[in-house]
Amino acid sequence: MAASLFFAAAGRGAEPSIAATTITLGTGSGEIAAEVFQQPDEKKRPAILVLHGAGGTLLDGPEMRRVARELAGAGNAVYLVHYFESTGTLFARDASMEKNFGTWLQTVLDSIGAIQEARRDSSPVGIYGYSLGGFLALLAASNNAEVAAVVEHAGGIWNGDVERIGKMPPVLMVHGERDARVPFAKYAKPLVPILRSRARTLETHFVPGEGHGFAPGPMKDVRAAAANFFRKHVATR
Repeated sequence: MAASLFFAAAGRGAEPSIAATTITLGTGSGEIAAEVFQQPDEKKRPAILVLHGAGGTLLDGPEMRRVARELAGAGNAVYLVHYFESTGTLFARDASMEKNFGTWLQTVLDSIGAIQEARRDSSPVGIYGYSLGGFLALLAASNNAEVAAVVEHAGGIWNGDVERIGKMPPVLMVHGERDARVPFAKYAKPLVPILRSRARTLETHFVPGEGHGFAPGPMKDVRAAAANFFRKHVATR
């Protein structure tokens, strides 16, 4: 994977009924933070992890929080996982991604268990991953019964290693057809037949005029599509 993956798209403000807090998750690489977005009541809600791209929470944070708030408004408990903290990373370039990808993947896997433990709920979770987070989300879900559904946005198979993609839960692929950082023809197009054969369900949301970071209008549609997808495929036991 040879790209510097930053999110620059803008969007509208947060829904005021969503409460935001921060918790600490224990992982094999140490403690990391997760921002939690949910409606302020005691109702048991499906859990969704949100994974930022190479811009980290510093650059990708504003859009990832908009995603988290939309998913929370749709009835989920949403966790924006600061997985870069496992390696002390603020934002990642190519060399850093190659060096740390394995650690970040394990941190995401550890975070799933830590979130389930904190919630006292072993129900499988959903994962929304943008860019680098999308690459991580796909591998975290492979052959993993703890993941109920994945929305991967502008991601793909890390280093083209198809053998690492095993049995998959339902997947929604989101990609801009003009993406110059994670090119559509190189990453999204060849992934479709693979996921059609290995995922329980595959849906696609490909946008002809968009690049790596979507404009506000198309991104609003993505957030709504993600919320609808998780509504269909992620639930508490």
